[in-house]
Amino acid sequence: MLRCMKVGVGRQPVYDVIVVGSGAAGGIASYVLATRGLRVLCLEAGRMIDPAVDFHPHKLPFHWPYRGKGRPGKYGQLPQGMEWKINEWTEHLYTIPKEDPYALAPGSKFTWTRIRAVGGRTLLWGRNVDRFGPLDFKPKSLQDGVGEDWPIGYEDVAPYYDRVEALIGVSGSSEEVFNTPSGKKLLPPFRPRCGELLIKRGAEKLGIKVLPYPLAVLSRNLDGRAACHYCGACNYGCDTASRFSSLEVLIPRLTALPNFELRTHAIARTVTMDPATGKARGVTYIDARNRLDYEVRARAVVLAASMIESIRILFNSKNREYPNGLANSSGILGRFLMEHVAFNGIDGFFPQLAGRAATNDDGPGESCLYIPRYNYGHRDKKRFLRGYRFNFYTGCGVGSGPGGDLPGFGAAFKRRIKELYPASVSMSGYGEGLALASNYIEIDPGGLRDRFGIPQVRFHTSAEYEHAFAIRDEMYGQMEEILRASGAEIFPYEKVAPYPLGSVTHEAGGCRMGDDPRTSVLDKWCRAHDVKNLFVVDAACFVSHPEKATTHTIMALAYRACDYLTELLRTA
Repeated sequence: MLRCMKVGVGRQPVYDVIVVGSGAAGGIASYVLATRGLRVLCLEAGRMIDPAVDFHPHKLPFHWPYRGKGRPGKYGQLPQGMEWKINEWTEHLYTIPKEDPYALAPGSKFTWTRIRAVGGRTLLWGRNVDRFGPLDFKPKSLQDGVGEDWPIGYEDVAPYYDRVEALIGVSGSSEEVFNTPSGKKLLPPFRPRCGELLIKRGAEKLGIKVLPYPLAVLSRNLDGRAACHYCGACNYGCDTASRFSSLEVLIPRLTALPNFELRTHAIARTVTMDPATGKARGVTYIDARNRLDYEVRARAVVLAASMIESIRILFNSKNREYPNGLANSSGILGRFLMEHVAFNGIDGFFPQLAGRAATNDDGPGESCLYIPRYNYGHRDKKRFLRGYRFNFYTGCGVGSGPGGDLPGFGAAFKRRIKELYPASVSMSGYGEGLALASNYIEIDPGGLRDRFGIPQVRFHTSAEYEHAFAIRDEMYGQMEEILRASGAEIFPYEKVAPYPLGSVTHEAGGCRMGDDPRTSVLDKWCRAHDVKNLFVVDAACFVSHPEKATTHTIMALAYRACDYLTELLRTA
């Protein structure tokens, strides 16, 4: 049971802005607002992280008691897509679902990945920073007439993509293809691995373009941060700040400012309102250490707690004027959740590379090349909407390679593992996920609460819809064709249903922006239609979900929204 402490608000400072969250959206929001001179309080639900203590990128599986997999049963039954995230390297960073469960409606699946710590999910992320293109912001009017357009276009966001890239450090190429724009001032791209060049050669035989992958990983020193040293362990954290995280790149700059305050262990509960003005007054939060309830006040509130948390805060902030959730006069809050169409990849090996000497192919912890979307046109022949992109991984890594999954035993089996180890190749991809009203969240009507007593969410979501299966089937076929054109031999595989929403940690929507307050929650500046000093700047604001990674666009939109908010407060 929570104890409530009434804080004398008259004795408390009134900040210019309260930012909830310190990850991709919250870190950028705080940076923009504080470096413009505004007094900013950033509330972070978790603790401060020390990379030298909390990250273990150079530990190998045999260094751990359970070979990195964790004590059997310790994590419970993990939802699909989380089994590769939570392990002995990361168990102290992720929220383990069995320790803080969420609700699922009958027949629903959702994989909710939570990291409560300074830096949020930028501590452990894929580092892919491709930009959305012009068609991605206008899918209804420029592609197929389905869904909704964003109230902004690529030209509105492009300057902020530039600013984010300069701030966080992005390695890549200025080379572009249709609807996949690129920055012009990126760091040099990483050199591809041998197997990646084989994929490039094979894809180009089919007329498919392969480009350097834009990565938030440094290919050379930048702003006191060291270039990547190719340990390949980015999924376990980076102790040299060579890949971007809010913790290591933004927070040090912010904590040096006298007008910025970071308050950790502060679990935001509600946005409070001023009944006289109809504006947001502040935020209530629970201190995770003493479990007391506090209120802080500001001239404006920016929610950047990650999509689900920001929506949960708005639902839990319901009041007499907004009985269905704060800023929810439209009834849209929590609806139209989206995620990439994703599923298992296809594995194989290159016979021409089999048996060669093993080399250090770890690289920057990601593939150096990728295949951006190329399937434009042919609407009359497609059974799905829009498109997809592909990633591929090759070469020597920490695991045993493709031979380790084959049946066998003894000396001959070991020789086969060594022979195939340097020749491995795996290909996977993302397809566009659609915004469906049937995919939504609500506060659990059964009364489930989190471990701090805050009402928890219930998911009504399914990734298994007609479009998802159709785009999956074409992607399987295209991957096979590209691999064979590259000279690879493909191992037998089984087609599986699309993974649950949230499984690749690219969930979006639920608080979408738009010009019409009847059909959207936010305006084009990520500001609530109903509450003029309340902003939501994480992926909840998304209107559509193209095949591209989401984090770069989250940061660009947060930068743009807070640029606007700064001017509003200065002229108020």
